[in-house]
Amino acid sequence: ELERSKLIFQLGTGSANLALPAALTVQNDVSGIDINMGCPKKFSVSGGMGSALLEDLPRACDIVNVLSRNVNVPVSCKIRLLEDDPKTVHF
Repeated sequence: ELERSKLIFQLGTGSANLALPAALTVQNDVSGIDINMGCPKKFSVSGGMGSALLEDLPRACDIVNVLSRNVNVPVSCKIRLLEDDPKTVHF
């Protein structure tokens, strides 16, 4: 409880159905949940996580929407810069 206001849970996921139970488990112990959509490492991308989500806007939006509707803390996303500023802003 003492540290709750200083903790953000960063979640690596490629599926809203897998992300939600994890987020629900930690929501009362953190001040926010951050979805990692920036990791370019093979283990993340091959599992449809990390920067792979930058290539799949509908799936990325589904994860954000499901978490935002079902947890009681703010949800954010870490992303990478895309090819140009307009593409990054659009994402």
